[in-house]
Amino acid sequence: MRLNSSQQAVAQSHDPRVLVLAGAGTGKTATSVHWVSNLIRGGAKRNQFLMITFTRKGASEMGKRIEKLIQDIPKTSLQDSITIGTYHAVAGILLRKEALGFGLPHKTFTTIDESEANSIWKSALKQIGLTSKSALYVPDRLNALYSYSRNTCKNPTEVFEPVFKGQTKRMLKAVQLYEELKQAANVVDYDDLLVLWVKRMTHDPAYAEQLRERWKYVLVDEMQDNNRLNEAVLDTLNPSFLMAVGDSNQSIYGFRGSDVRIISEFGAKNKETKILKLENNYRSGQRILDLANIIVSKTECPLILTSSQESPGRIEYTSFTNPQIEAIAITEWIQKQVESGKHHAHLAILARSSRHLDPVEIALMTKKIFFKKYGGQSLADSAEIKDFISFLRVAHNPLDKIALLRALMLFPGIGEGTAAKTIEAHAGEKFNLEEWPVSAKELIEWVTEIQKIKKIGEQGQYLYDKIRPLILSNYPKDCEKRNNTIHNLVEAMKTHPDTPLAEFLDGFVLSRSSDDFHPDDAVVISTVHSAKGLEWEGVWIVGCGATQIPHPRTLNDKVGQEEERRLFYVAVTRAKQHLVLSYPGVTDRKQNQGPSPFIPENSPWRFA
Repeated sequence: MRLNSSQQAVAQSHDPRVLVLAGAGTGKTATSVHWVSNLIRGGAKRNQFLMITFTRKGASEMGKRIEKLIQDIPKTSLQDSITIGTYHAVAGILLRKEALGFGLPHKTFTTIDESEANSIWKSALKQIGLTSKSALYVPDRLNALYSYSRNTCKNPTEVFEPVFKGQTKRMLKAVQLYEELKQAANVVDYDDLLVLWVKRMTHDPAYAEQLRERWKYVLVDEMQDNNRLNEAVLDTLNPSFLMAVGDSNQSIYGFRGSDVRIISEFGAKNKETKILKLENNYRSGQRILDLANIIVSKTECPLILTSSQESPGRIEYTSFTNPQIEAIAITEWIQKQVESGKHHAHLAILARSSRHLDPVEIALMTKKIFFKKYGGQSLADSAEIKDFISFLRVAHNPLDKIALLRALMLFPGIGEGTAAKTIEAHAGEKFNLEEWPVSAKELIEWVTEIQKIKKIGEQGQYLYDKIRPLILSNYPKDCEKRNNTIHNLVEAMKTHPDTPLAEFLDGFVLSRSSDDFHPDDAVVISTVHSAKGLEWEGVWIVGCGATQIPHPRTLNDKVGQEEERRLFYVAVTRAKQHLVLSYPGVTDRKQNQGPSPFIPENSPWRFA
């Protein structure tokens, strides 16, 4: 790749501290690998470089690109290679090399995953006498809060008190037991990798100097996603040369502990920092970039993106009556794009929340449009939708034993054994009332009634009204959320009144797997968080309403509002040439709304 003047300035920089503010689509990866290759061509050795990425895929890509640029420069030894990976991957390498030096009791240890960590938390809670079924005192919640405190370098008391209040001391005791149980089992969790690395660097100056001598050059990609624990790693490492690359306007992981101030205050913290900018965008048309520039124009570190594309791109603004009509319009748009020559894989549907994608997913399945979903569970895979669909499957095909088993087990007192015996006695299309459990008599009534109803929307509404108590009893902690998911499905069914039940049921399978389906040629539906770093020719952002983005919980939270604005900026900059923004005038929660305040007031909305 031929670098532009801004990229060349970065690639040729030899300053001790460099902050590269790289806007979306500005070629930061290409620039970063040229910085490394230039230094190696100037005499630096491969093994003097540490490159931190935030994904294993990113690490692999950068490593390959660097080696291609310096393939004519021979390695001086087998150890002459660049260290490249995530913070945790690098920490894992160091701990494996000399575990005892990091305070571990044995030379070998096991790194546990989240589910295994939750098992240890469960034991810790049991030891302090907390076996409550309350959602407040569950292992995964305690694990998440403790992890947040460690990654933000906050005292656990500060994080626990707003949540546990009078039980904070007991929770801190659980933390102590969790740490003791890990040590007794000779295991470390994901956060331990960095915590132990920082601890050793802080208390072992000789070791810190050893790593400092080893890695003279450190490059950190996606600096805006760093948290305070990551920052502590860099501070204790304190390399001779540090290049931080990122964009504060793409900092969208505050809920995980990332802190945008780490990049925005980098220059003030490191007085000798040279700040360089990459603003020439190679991805999007200028009209799309103009909107992106407006969205973040009042942020602390705005970049003014300019397009290298000949085509200016296209933006459409449309408001629909409700989410279901919005979803139908999306399927029609996809079909038109494909007819014009685009592949399904060139298109993406993005949303602030996975919940806003539910009507879209249903519409795609109904129209048998192939899709992949990133971020959040697929609607068809959610337990409550599988429950609901099982009744419809039995109504369509009484011999469907798999669906009947699931439907039966929703009723009180019916386990897998009882359900299996019932099914064994149910050999034909007619239900054997003599062998039928009393508590599930209603199943026969519901299925019979569904078979009489002709319109799919009416079938769905009837079943929804009947199944609500079962959802309440089977999912007491989040029954309303699950009922709402089913409600969204039923409302979507009403928008396809002439679709036969069999065709509707097929959509749940055929939309995701088919002998004629090439897995790479599918529309992507995704949350914005999961779409970061990706790009498509055409992007449709749903749920651009005032009650949808920014998220309502941030209305009185300035920091949260700023992150929501950055999230919308990330969404807009995923589009190359065609961007559609839409919102429903009435949401799935029956709220009236106008467009998001992040969208300019003079935008040319069309009301469909």
